[in-house]
Amino acid sequence: MLETAQKQGASYTDIRYGRIEQKNIIAEDGKISSENTCINSGYGIRMLSEGIVTFTSTPDFKFADDKILKAYNMSKLMTKWKKGISTLVEAPVTDASITKKPKISWKEIEKEELSEKVKSLDDYIKESLKVDAKIETDLFFMNWSENFVNSEGSNVYQEYPYCVLTLTGRVLHNNLKVKFYHSFGGMGGLEVIPFNNQEETLRFVDVINNLPTAKQAKQGKYKAVLSEDMSWTLGHEVLGHSLEADNVLSGRSFSAGLLGMKIAPSIVSVIDDPYIETLGYYEFDSEGTKGRGTLLVDEGILSDFLHSRITAAAMDSETSANFRAFSFEFLPQVRMSNFFFEPKDFKEEEMYEYVKNGLYIGEGLGGSSEPQTGEYNLDAQYGRLIKDGELQDYILQFQVSGKMIDTLSKIECVGDRLFAHPGSCVKNSQRLFVGSVCPKLAVSEMRVS
Repeated sequence: MLETAQKQGASYTDIRYGRIEQKNIIAEDGKISSENTCINSGYGIRMLSEGIVTFTSTPDFKFADDKILKAYNMSKLMTKWKKGISTLVEAPVTDASITKKPKISWKEIEKEELSEKVKSLDDYIKESLKVDAKIETDLFFMNWSENFVNSEGSNVYQEYPYCVLTLTGRVLHNNLKVKFYHSFGGMGGLEVIPFNNQEETLRFVDVINNLPTAKQAKQGKYKAVLSEDMSWTLGHEVLGHSLEADNVLSGRSFSAGLLGMKIAPSIVSVIDDPYIETLGYYEFDSEGTKGRGTLLVDEGILSDFLHSRITAAAMDSETSANFRAFSFEFLPQVRMSNFFFEPKDFKEEEMYEYVKNGLYIGEGLGGSSEPQTGEYNLDAQYGRLIKDGELQDYILQFQVSGKMIDTLSKIECVGDRLFAHPGSCVKNSQRLFVGSVCPKLAVSEMRVS
């Protein structure tokens, strides 16, 4: 395939052969109700010709040459009305093979044993519940592998296992159904989900126990402590996407023009690092470039962006190895890996004492954001009032809103530990797994709407 593309006149070609094995299991009240298995494999082919990038994919090797020819002809057609400007920054030629093995593989466990583990966990949760709740268990297993080669001579093989367990609890609040969900797991096998550490689910249980009597949130501005998940949601959805260089180059980022400027207090540093072993872990990106940690905000100063080889060339920079695709079917995009605020030295209790009277904002539920302006509206699954420096009453689901550059300026405390659990990101209709990694944050003002 490489030879075919080069014969057509491509100045650069890379090919990714990917194979993804997935299994989804759903259980209701401890009994497995559905199970689905999927295997997807094929080739993703990217070419650069006369400054134009083209991409095609095929599930079968025998169709590859025809796909390449059509993609190349499309690039030739495009050059008749559009001058190509894309180039690649230099990158080392790499020959590497990375395989991560799970301690307990989901492929080797019998269905009966897995059913027993699900039932045992459900029984443990039910024994800890003080309210009538319906519990759903969602298990997701994946083995992801990809072989990358390019016309420069690189050859990189990667294989990673993942296991994720999501618990959802549903209860009644004034005769209306409300829910709370939380995910566990990451890179690895069954050892990364709480089958053998069932006490890890007790925080989930505590929230469920308190939802039926939770109060409604009152609109207004609060001093607040953001949970690790909400801190990540805010950082990822609003700040993180604005630091992806393709968004900067296309004008879809409020960070454009701010490089080297102070955008946050000195207590704030922001990092993207693929080497934290969560769903966001990888050693090479989809260009075969070795991953590295990137310091994006250095003591409040915007110091870098996330790059591919193309965006780095356009901005006279270096690739940060953040060009990623979920599978061979997709053209990679500049994406975050594990994006987080660097931990500082504030313990959790100290943050509540600092806020004194305000609001604790629990796990995120999604929402909307606009990287171009930095405006956001994010949903919290629950909250708790902070009174006299201590957590008090639970609050039902509510929304927080604001503008990222203002919120950054109001960060006053950063927690002393990272908390990691599974996350995902959708960009241009392509979903990709990432690590939800962050410490708690305390801000002087957060608007509840």
